[in-house]
Amino acid sequence: MASMSTEGGHPQRRTRSGIARERAPGRRRLWGRPPSRARLGLRIGLGFFAVLCLLLSGLVGYAALTLPDVSAINQATGTIRILDRHGALIGEFGSDNAQRTTVTLAAISPTLRDATIATEDRNFYDEGAFNFGRVAKALFVDVIARRPSQGASTITQQLAKLAFFGSGADRSPLRKLREALLADEIDRMYSKDQILEKYLNLIYYGHGAYGIENASETYFGKHAGELDLREASLLAGLPQAPSAYDPFQYSDAAFARQHVVLASMVADGKITQAQADAVDPTTGDSAAQQSKAQAVRAELGNGHRTATLLAPHFVEYVREQLDAQFKDDPAALAGSVTVTTTLDLGAQRKAETAVSSGVKALSAQLANNGALLMMDSHSGDIIAMVGSANFADDSIDGQYNITTAARRPGSSFKPYVYEEGFRTGTLKPSTILQDTRAESAKLGGVQDFDRQFFGPISAARALLLSRNVPAEQAMVKVGVDNVINFAHSLGISTDLAPNASTAIGTSAVRMIDHTAAYAAFSNGGTVVKPRSILRVVDGGGSVLFDAGTAALGDQVMTPAQADAVTSILRGYPAQWGLRFRHPTAGKSGTTDNFVDAWYMAYSPDWVVATWAGRTEAANPGELPMNGVFGTAVGQQITVPFVNSLTNEVPLRGFSRVSGASGDCTGGGGPQGALGLGQACPTATPSPTASASPAPTPTPHPTPTP
Repeated sequence: MASMSTEGGHPQRRTRSGIARERAPGRRRLWGRPPSRARLGLRIGLGFFAVLCLLLSGLVGYAALTLPDVSAINQATGTIRILDRHGALIGEFGSDNAQRTTVTLAAISPTLRDATIATEDRNFYDEGAFNFGRVAKALFVDVIARRPSQGASTITQQLAKLAFFGSGADRSPLRKLREALLADEIDRMYSKDQILEKYLNLIYYGHGAYGIENASETYFGKHAGELDLREASLLAGLPQAPSAYDPFQYSDAAFARQHVVLASMVADGKITQAQADAVDPTTGDSAAQQSKAQAVRAELGNGHRTATLLAPHFVEYVREQLDAQFKDDPAALAGSVTVTTTLDLGAQRKAETAVSSGVKALSAQLANNGALLMMDSHSGDIIAMVGSANFADDSIDGQYNITTAARRPGSSFKPYVYEEGFRTGTLKPSTILQDTRAESAKLGGVQDFDRQFFGPISAARALLLSRNVPAEQAMVKVGVDNVINFAHSLGISTDLAPNASTAIGTSAVRMIDHTAAYAAFSNGGTVVKPRSILRVVDGGGSVLFDAGTAALGDQVMTPAQADAVTSILRGYPAQWGLRFRHPTAGKSGTTDNFVDAWYMAYSPDWVVATWAGRTEAANPGELPMNGVFGTAVGQQITVPFVNSLTNEVPLRGFSRVSGASGDCTGGGGPQGALGLGQACPTATPSPTASASPAPTPTPHPTPTP
């Protein structure tokens, strides 16, 4: 039954709206007044801020947990000093692979220090690790506006960025946060002077100059401690944009930046306005500006901007060997280390000159590249390494190291064939081989470049005259696999094709392996391994590695067996008109179409391998030269190099080996070396197809396999 009520004595039915009106006051008491739009916005804003704080806290926590170890800054700002065997500095590099020379703060001009601080971080000595306002600006400019920030970081922050993230680091908020946290740790661990020293040794000034010492040498040809106001104010402005402010290409922009540096120094009270005006190329009348600009350009002319690195291919090779040596303990190379190497800087300079001059002499025949490797035949020590004619020439792919590359050796491979025969008794120097058309046909048509055949010929004479048909016949007679195994036992590491043509050098070898293998002929039969590092010492003086006495390898030949080939090859220089001042044995090699030309020379104490070819960075294929034989390489590169040596290496001659068959010096030597009971032949034959040219290189028939 419906609920009834009376009002004024009359019963009345309650409506839904009435019930709603009766309940309204109760609902207002339970929930309160409905929120206004402003209050709703405030609540949403507070909630968003709380979430943002939580996210930021999480980001900070994550950044803190994933920070690099700040102590690793010593590795980032330390250097690897590479010395030659006599202690001469070859190069110094940072962990970023950039060449640099680290100096103490005391060795840096106070004027340069003042100019850097005034320009980049005026409050450096008075502030903490980072400036909150500048960090906020950096976040906005870098992250939101996506423009490069200018002066947004303190020097300590810049050090943290360069040391741990590199100059090309991303601009994410997480990276900025990590940078700030690292800067704070750096600021607590190091003094301001230490921070400034690390920073000035790390920053990039353009033209390949990392660190203030290298920049001073590059731009002005002087040490960092010798910089005056004119020089210091110019250098201090470069790190912000080294390319844009390059004083060699954009002098007006560089001078405008120098003006900013000088104005900052005046504002900072480090110099007077008069001192600034005296060197500022942008102030004064036109004549004064021109005079001051000319003074800067004159000093820039003293720089070593175009100087090449010392032994660049060798340095890169040493760094690869360091990585391999410490692959299980890379932290050992943290900080600064000094590496004493096997290189002789005097021999290296002579090698570079010989290669450069030799390639120029052969350039008319399309040779544009060359290489040279010298090795101690007793220890395997690398005495000189020239990996290309010009490390800085990109057109020839100059940074590619030919001495560690695989190239076909041509007839310089033949000594391995004959030695395997001599030491196993399959061949003797007197064994008669067939340099005939019939034998060529049996071997698939191999020929010499002159298309001639010398008929029956002794093994010794065939090697001296570098004939192809007898070499392949000897390969088959001795056993293809036997020769390949012997070559590998000497240190040849590349795959060699199991066929007779490998005898004349159709399978590629690495020059560094080839040189080490020839060392066994030089030293009397002992295998050596190439060595480049003698000693590694850390910054505290602790020895991390000491090579000690070179470990001798296997004795694969007796001295008499090794001399069986050496006594023949001692006649090679005279046979082919190569006028060495010191006693050497040797062998040339030339491949099809004159793609590779080699000359191998050795004495009782060392081996020198040389090569010439034609390379182009844009064309990775094998490119032919125009008639460059291996003996031409010997004449133009090897002979000048060996003849230039004085006291860099021993220059003693060969001694008679007990039990050896004889001696061959190329005309008039003791009889018996060729196994024919006669003196070494002196008649000049025709050049061979794969290696041996006549001393006079023109005209040049086209070689064949």
